[in-house]
Amino acid sequence: MRLGAHLTITKGPAYLEKLSKSIGADCFAFFSRNPQGGSARTIPEREAAEWRKLKSDKGIYPLVGHMPYTVNLGAQKDATYEFAVRVLAEDLRRCETFGTDYLVVHPGSHAGSGPDAAIDRIVRAIDAAFKGYTGQTTLLLETMAGQGSEVGSLAEIGRIFKLLGSPSQLGVCFDSCHVFAAGYDIRTNEGINQVIEELDCEAGSECIKAVHFNDSKFGLGSHKDRHARIGTGEIGADGLRTVLLHPALHMLPFILETPVDDYEQYAEEISAVRALL
Repeated sequence: MRLGAHLTITKGPAYLEKLSKSIGADCFAFFSRNPQGGSARTIPEREAAEWRKLKSDKGIYPLVGHMPYTVNLGAQKDATYEFAVRVLAEDLRRCETFGTDYLVVHPGSHAGSGPDAAIDRIVRAIDAAFKGYTGQTTLLLETMAGQGSEVGSLAEIGRIFKLLGSPSQLGVCFDSCHVFAAGYDIRTNEGINQVIEELDCEAGSECIKAVHFNDSKFGLGSHKDRHARIGTGEIGADGLRTVLLHPALHMLPFILETPVDDYEQYAEEISAVRALL
């Protein structure tokens, strides 16, 4: 198992190496660009080489990118959709240049048009992004809580995979809070097995590539995306331990997205996870 947290890369590889070591992380996630906007920093080749060296020489891996929240691949409005399609294609290639292993995206929201229409748009967007793409960065669809009009249930992710022909560069990011909020009692092996079996059936064997590891502020089936710190929420320490030790997940990278006041506080969260082990 690789354990890390969602950190910043804006200060460069040297700072990230120091920060990762200080909190006890051996992998990390980051936003591919401004999470609430669309601006993206150009990363020169010299810096890209340093990021790749961080993996190979310092043993900090995998690098897990996350698309900005402004990207909605299921959007009805033309301008919003065109922005999402462009950013997905750009960020997949940008992340590849500095050695990113995975790029996570929320599948999208239908905003009243219905999930079928949104899934069609999501499939077209991903298909366009993959055209001519030969890089090593794998795009991961994140499991969602079912909040509002968002798309991202296990069945919906499975449909997206099947409509795209289950390409090798597509995978799934399992979010513990979201799956619990969607109604799967992952506090038990039976509950996790149900998730694994449904994804295996719908999206293919071993489609899960990374885990967002979060407790949940609200209860089972709440359909509310509200993360809690490790062991303080409705999943709880024993439930989170069940997730950590499940054989289908245990060897994957676990990324913390729990609510902290600053990055240094992730040291406490990572210590809490290691205590569960």
